[in-house]
Amino acid sequence: DGFANIVAEGLDVGIRLGESLDEHMVAVPVTPMLEMAIVGAPAYFERHGIPETPADLMRHNCLSYRYTTSGTIDRWTFNSPDAEGRTIVLEPQGNAVFNDDDSMLRAAVQGVGLVQHIDLCVRQQLAEGTLVRVLRPWCKPFPGFFLYVPSRAQMPAKIRALMDFLVEQRRWLEQEKRDILG
Repeated sequence: DGFANIVAEGLDVGIRLGESLDEHMVAVPVTPMLEMAIVGAPAYFERHGIPETPADLMRHNCLSYRYTTSGTIDRWTFNSPDAEGRTIVLEPQGNAVFNDDDSMLRAAVQGVGLVQHIDLCVRQQLAEGTLVRVLRPWCKPFPGFFLYVPSRAQMPAKIRALMDFLVEQRRWLEQEKRDILG
């Protein structure tokens, strides 16, 4: 979850969220637009109710994610669905902090609390009904992940093959998302 300087470290490529790319890098999107999803188990919502606004989260057990590189807690950012488009940033308050996605998602599926995660990563649990998404109008799309390289000049064949493969996977994910959303 940290940033590397691929040029200084002698790396061929990197993958980053679009919002954190260096403007001098050549970047190709490898995922569709993404959204952060606030999710919890149906049993959790039966016991605690469904939050209607981000302010309602203060009455919920919001499970945190701690970045291993910086040690900071990931904050949850929301954009109001009204014309004002206010941005609200909350530090989740709950009884558990995780530094790996699998454990955090298992806790959510078991009804421990709510988590924030990339929609693409919880698609299976949502389809199975083990997790339910809330506050969707407050979670705006953002540019997804990009494969980036220092230059297109003399790009090795292995990098071109990886790029082509990831672009094809992005197309498949975009189609799957359209199929799910109707």
